[in-house]
Amino acid sequence: MSKKAVIILSVIIAAVIGVTVLVFVPRDAVIVTTSSSLLSTSYSFYDTNPLLKIKLWPSSSVNHNDLDQIRAEKNAALEESFEFVLNNDDQAFSDEFTSLGNEVFELGDYIYYFRTSDTKHVYKISKSTGKISSCELSGYNGFSGSGWNERETEVTHNYTAFVSITTEGLIDSYPELKSRIEELDGNFYYNYTYVDNGRIFFEKKCTIYEFMPSDGTIRKVVSVKADETVEMVLDKR
Repeated sequence: MSKKAVIILSVIIAAVIGVTVLVFVPRDAVIVTTSSSLLSTSYSFYDTNPLLKIKLWPSSSVNHNDLDQIRAEKNAALEESFEFVLNNDDQAFSDEFTSLGNEVFELGDYIYYFRTSDTKHVYKISKSTGKISSCELSGYNGFSGSGWNERETEVTHNYTAFVSITTEGLIDSYPELKSRIEELDGNFYYNYTYVDNGRIFFEKKCTIYEFMPSDGTIRKVVSVKADETVEMVLDKR
């Protein structure tokens, strides 16, 4: 066999192996992103490859038609959590114009929420005991350094939009998560956390990482484009 034939055969074999890896290696997670223009917002759905750390488009399991069902399922779980909170704490913040995802977050035995009269803490209630505890704010919010928390004395719709109950609950439950975030270069924005099926993800510097509660470590999942906004990170295992 000539040298040229050997090179061509090697290239073909490498290509076949590459395609096999992309097609048959189990996907790790689904990334849902949006890109906005003046007239519209477009969605993209990617699977992530756990070996190559790349996005595969389009997703093999989630598309635009699935979004309503995914959101409905997540909202139903939030409604159940919030009902428990309201039945056990008459000081809990509740507002018809505020999305449930900004008002309540459940993790393990605890449900995190706000109290109307307290802008300096979030609260958590144990589902098993009903015990209520206050939690210090993580410092990640949209009002850092502005003095906003000193001026405002009650939680409002705007407050819940700029203080992420998900991020606050995660960092209260896993203080080491904040250390892992701060060990990475770049800015971290308070609402760049995502939880699905017990898995915890966050975005920093256009890269999505997964936090492992079992040992407090993180791993890179995939990079995303700077002009894409990550809407969801979903478990695909």
